[in-house]
Amino acid sequence: MYDRYKSKRRNTGPYKLIAALLILGAGIFLAIRYHEHLAFWKYNRNKLYATVEAARHIKDPLKKRESLADLADTFERYKEEHQVSPDAFFISGEVYYLLGVTYLPGNFSEMYINDRMQEINPEARRAFLHAIRDLKKGAALGNGTLDDSYAFMTAKAGLYSGYYTPAEIFEMIEKTGETVKAKDVENIRFYSILNIMNKREDYGLKFLSDYGMVKDNIQGLLLYATAERVAKKYTGAIMSYKNVLTRTTDPAIQKLVYVNLGKIYFNQSLFKESLDQFTLALQLDQKDTLPKIWMGKNYQAMGAKDKARAIWSEVLTTEGANTEVKELLGTI
Repeated sequence: MYDRYKSKRRNTGPYKLIAALLILGAGIFLAIRYHEHLAFWKYNRNKLYATVEAARHIKDPLKKRESLADLADTFERYKEEHQVSPDAFFISGEVYYLLGVTYLPGNFSEMYINDRMQEINPEARRAFLHAIRDLKKGAALGNGTLDDSYAFMTAKAGLYSGYYTPAEIFEMIEKTGETVKAKDVENIRFYSILNIMNKREDYGLKFLSDYGMVKDNIQGLLLYATAERVAKKYTGAIMSYKNVLTRTTDPAIQKLVYVNLGKIYFNQSLFKESLDQFTLALQLDQKDTLPKIWMGKNYQAMGAKDKARAIWSEVLTTEGANTEVKELLGTI
């Protein structure tokens, strides 16, 4: 009777085999799909990197900007697909940095020489801030640090956008290796000027003189003279600017030198000498109002208020919205 009601054991062997085969098949399928997915994105990542490198070498500024703007949009989508990939954010940060550079009125040396470091338009600032965010995110997703090349990008973006103070930027760059600092002349000059901005004038000028190619051409000579002026090494700056005058007949460069010499003499209360330099600058370009503004400052400092008022009023006839001149007239 017991045998009659006893539960019969099922033979589960075939079911286990089928389940194992299903699991194995699913694993193989997922492995193939995952491998294809990795291969697809690896191919596209390499293709994107190659496109970024190609964009770097586009000569036409507008075409370069358009290409980088398209790449920035592409990497926004790429980052969505790779939210934990440091590389996705690093390369996106590089694209935004390069995009910001296309809006600048020259490279670092040109901007520094011409006192145009503050002339950063909103489009450039937005691109640089986006670059900083992406590069920082890439570092956070990785080992917490930026490699040297990305550190320089972040530092320059921080300076141009005003996101970091000179002290913070200097600390960021000081950690990079000497080989990276010396690899690119613009990096050398950037690092040298940062030293000057952070009260390390002597070291900055020496580093610039030794490695910054400042004796090879007019731009280098001008950069070094400007660095000396900013560092308040006025005697050396005067000699360096006068050296430039002996080596060029370009009116634009001559005018730039006269303006800078005028500023140096003014800062030393040598108002007659300063006035002479701005007069020479004005003779080279009658339409430039900057020499006129400084001539007025010299007239005012020398007690010739009527002359100062006359020349500043002349500026307002062509630049009625010039707030600096309006404020200067208000001081007389």
